[in-house]
Amino acid sequence: MSCKFYGIGVGPGDSELITIKAAKIFEILDILYVPQSKNGKESIAKKIANPYLNKDILIKERYFPMNYNMDEKIDVWNSISKEIVNDVKQNKNVGFVTLGDPMIYSTYLYVYERLKDYIEVVTIPGISSFINIASSNNFPLVMDRESLAIVSCTDDMHRIYDVLDNFESIVLMKVYKNFKSIIDLIFEKGLEKSSIMVSNSSMEDEVLIKDLSEVKKMDSVPYFTTILINKTYNR
Repeated sequence: MSCKFYGIGVGPGDSELITIKAAKIFEILDILYVPQSKNGKESIAKKIANPYLNKDILIKERYFPMNYNMDEKIDVWNSISKEIVNDVKQNKNVGFVTLGDPMIYSTYLYVYERLKDYIEVVTIPGISSFINIASSNNFPLVMDRESLAIVSCTDDMHRIYDVLDNFESIVLMKVYKNFKSIIDLIFEKGLEKSSIMVSNSSMEDEVLIKDLSEVKKMDSVPYFTTILINKTYNR
């Protein structure tokens, strides 16, 4: 049987939220690629996966730049992708871990695009942070004929404004950068009572905020911060 490359979603933070399928894949991997932390700490994705890794697995930490220098990013994506292709062609089962689900705002997608024509790729879904937030807080997202929008808060504010007007339920991801403007907009639309904010979902330092007026007093919010809005659900 030929070896493969596996993109594995490890969920939002709690190791117990890894799927059974993902856990089984970890058992057969020869090599696992993990994002390298800038501060030298163990990557969050690897920490989540640790309980399921076989003892002989080779861990390859690789740095993925998180900036706006596209030339640098493309060089890194190309280099790591070539390394992965070589590993698989050397008869190794290779994995790549990513937080949440691999198909939602994931660096994995840039690697996948560079691998799909050269080796067999299997993508293993994971629980997204916003799904975990909704379930953990008994916060309904959509039902019946309602529509759901998933928005990056690094997007243009005019587009976010339009989404808040035109959808019943909204997931605001990547809130960290423009959080003050986002909170102001939520209050402007009168949606503060239909919203919750969670940082570091399912992690040890998770923070839940139901009263968004508290956020106005903050100087910053964690990188992994998400806001859920449901206009038909008033706490």
